[in-house]
Amino acid sequence: MAVNQVSRLLGKIRRAVYFFHRSTTAAHVLGQKQEMLHLPKHRLINDVATRWNSSYEMVERYLEQQSAVYSALSALKNKDIANLTDQEVRVAENVIEIMKPLKTVTTILSTETAPSVSMILPLKTMILKSMEQNDEDTPTVRELKHAIRENLQKRYSDAGLQDFLHKCTALDPRFKTLPHLDRASHLRIYEDLIIPEVLSRAENRSAIEELFSPLFKAGQSNQPDLKQQLKDEVSAYMAKECISIDSNPLAWWKDN
Repeated sequence: MAVNQVSRLLGKIRRAVYFFHRSTTAAHVLGQKQEMLHLPKHRLINDVATRWNSSYEMVERYLEQQSAVYSALSALKNKDIANLTDQEVRVAENVIEIMKPLKTVTTILSTETAPSVSMILPLKTMILKSMEQNDEDTPTVRELKHAIRENLQKRYSDAGLQDFLHKCTALDPRFKTLPHLDRASHLRIYEDLIIPEVLSRAENRSAIEELFSPLFKAGQSNQPDLKQQLKDEVSAYMAKECISIDSNPLAWWKDN
């Protein structure tokens, strides 16, 4: 994802961060200015090419410390490192605002305490919605939102993978209403949960069932149809209220 103005902004911030990292004198002066301006004595963050979140964190930290950075550069009389212009500061603030949902999503999906695969498609829908353009957007914001949408639209687009992810979402009692899908898709996904289970149970009948089923078939006429039984189970599941977003779906399944 390349947006020229944003790329130039990151390069400018990166040079300043590198300067304060490699010079112990500069780092000491920055610390003095942080103390004088009553700012947190946080170290500036350098980004890593393989981690987009680090670019977010670099810009966020730079904005937090920009008054100390400006003051330190003035005290050091360093003319090689340019301060951000007011326009660039506004762009940086816009970048942080736009990228914040992505940072939150990355944090959520990195958790190891609860299932996360069921959240992928709802989160993708939420991000795409947050990247819709509005009349107040600047040209740079529009370009950045467009780049994010174009990149994200292609993700998880394989039909087989989408089917798997939809089923995972349907089986998560936090998201089982599938609000990101139309009614027809909603019904199809729940139907697709039933059919494979019917076939699986039919294929895995025990040897004793296979042996005696022809002889005692008439005696089984009062037993409920397997497909209807599964439909009833799914209907009962769908009728239950969704649990809260911060609840543990595995604990819910254990209790239910």
